[in-house]
Amino acid sequence: MSAPLDLSRTRAEDGPDTWPGWGPGWQDTRVSRVVGPGVVGQGARAFARARAGLLGWDVQRLAGVSVPTSTPGVAPGVEVRQSVGPRGLLVARCRVSEVVDAPRRAGFAYEALQPHPEEGQEVFLLEHRDDDAVVMTVASRSRLVWAPARLASPLARAAQRLAVRRYLGAGRRLAR
Repeated sequence: MSAPLDLSRTRAEDGPDTWPGWGPGWQDTRVSRVVGPGVVGQGARAFARARAGLLGWDVQRLAGVSVPTSTPGVAPGVEVRQSVGPRGLLVARCRVSEVVDAPRRAGFAYEALQPHPEEGQEVFLLEHRDDDAVVMTVASRSRLVWAPARLASPLARAAQRLAVRRYLGAGRRLAR
């Protein structure tokens, strides 16, 4: 698919405000960082390394999220079971809903499935810019649905921000 991943589009035909449940409690996040290459002329190689890791679930793994090695690579419809914490205490299932894999852009969007502490979608996107920089963006629209997370929402949202920082750090390590 060559269309850019865009969080303003949802499963609903008429836009984000028509997806059931969108409204109070929903939070949008979008963070972009240059993850590579650091050396002019090395952008294509850095992009290729980061792309392979992103589409093979290594961004999640390097960020501390457990993804079974038997999980197929990123493709539309692929379901992934992720876990974090001691003994994989917190389980989160997601389904890939959109993939872009072009010469200078790669990434995917996935949506939360039960069990998951949130409902919504998350996007991971890499872009190899004309200035040779490789930029990674992590964006999401979500709300907390797991009762313990809702009760401790400031802590749960802080954990989300930490996860985004770790994903971006993983992207940087992959691009090296």
